[in-house]
Amino acid sequence: MSWKIAPAAVNNVKWAYNNSAFKYMRYVSWQYLWGGREYGLLWHDQYYEPSPEVTEALRRLNLKEPWLFDQRKIRLSRAHTLAMHNEILPKDQWTNWNDETFYLKPYLDEIEAEKTERTKSSGFVPGFLMRKEEH
Repeated sequence: MSWKIAPAAVNNVKWAYNNSAFKYMRYVSWQYLWGGREYGLLWHDQYYEPSPEVTEALRRLNLKEPWLFDQRKIRLSRAHTLAMHNEILPKDQWTNWNDETFYLKPYLDEIEAEKTERTKSSGFVPGFLMRKEEH
């Protein structure tokens, strides 16, 4: 059984994050498709905590900027309370696009760089970078 590494274009998607079309699509999805702003949430508030990368990013956020970590917990608590009561915030309290900070991005980028460096130095290729070659 032989394994083949995925094409480089699949591995390196950093170009997409700064692409103007991608930024526009992110804004449209944030503005019109995502319901979290009705609860006063920021985009990174929805990131799934059991994910190892997100767990590590939140740990680093708590160490370096604990006030942001506390604000996140308050926003999530308020959003859960509102959802349990089947309510949303008044429209003037919804999160605006200009308020969005993407506060976990520096930590997630740092973790991704560490994973890439670890892969290069150890020679270990994670399973998500490999695919089976069909015969």
